[in-house]
Amino acid sequence: MECTRSGRGHLYAQHRRHPLAPRALVRRTLAGWSAWLAAGVACIAVAAPPAPPPAVHEVDWRTTPLDLNLRGVNGARFLFRCPPGRVMAAQVTGSGPYTDGSSICAAGVHAGVITAANGGLVTIEVRPGASHFRAALRHYVQSVAYDGFWIGSFVVIPGRRAGHSP
Repeated sequence: MECTRSGRGHLYAQHRRHPLAPRALVRRTLAGWSAWLAAGVACIAVAAPPAPPPAVHEVDWRTTPLDLNLRGVNGARFLFRCPPGRVMAAQVTGSGPYTDGSSICAAGVHAGVITAANGGLVTIEVRPGASHFRAALRHYVQSVAYDGFWIGSFVVIPGRRAGHSP
């Protein structure tokens, strides 16, 4: 873990357990760090500018958060570029949240942030699992239900019009 100090009296910690982890996963006030430091968490206070915009990660239509080892980085957001393609049957489980075994690109189409014909940018937020995932037909994509507990999930973050990417 690396700690940096912003100009506003906060320290930001970066978890180094995953290469895609965003810079500010944990935010604490300066006073709040005393307990962490007493517990043996080593930090280096450095004046640093805010984190750069998130990197765009290229994926294909089969890539899932589970494939990228994103399970457990709950609350972290990741930006992916999906190429033009097509949604295959049973690529999406759930209706938002989706299981982390679901295709990122197919979930982006299901959520309406991209189209299969054009591809585009999909932002997801990693979430903990759930005991039930509902099926739904949205944007010509039929997701499947899962009635047992699944340990990891994600949601698609709306932001851009479907089918448009810079």
